[in-house]
Amino acid sequence: MTVLPSGKTVQVARGAKLLEAIAAAGETIAQRCGGRARCGECHVLVRQGWRGLSKVRQAERDRLTQLCGAESLSRLACQAALGVHNKVVIELINH
Repeated sequence: MTVLPSGKTVQVARGAKLLEAIAAAGETIAQRCGGRARCGECHVLVRQGWRGLSKVRQAERDRLTQLCGAESLSRLACQAALGVHNKVVIELINH
């Protein structure tokens, strides 16, 4: 997985949440809710490899619809998990 804008790339295990992969890449991202899709602070954009991630569940969808700046490429890093193909490129958003 690659994290933009830094361009850092990291290999993580299948099933790892984007939040874990971001930390493994040495990047930081805000989160207050402990990974429960309540705060929306871990909002990222998936620039490549959308299909390599877990499906969007209802709690994540609900939170994304309430976030200013959310778009079709938006995911919550605490909810999205990497699948078999982890050629995913995400962009961190500065809130």
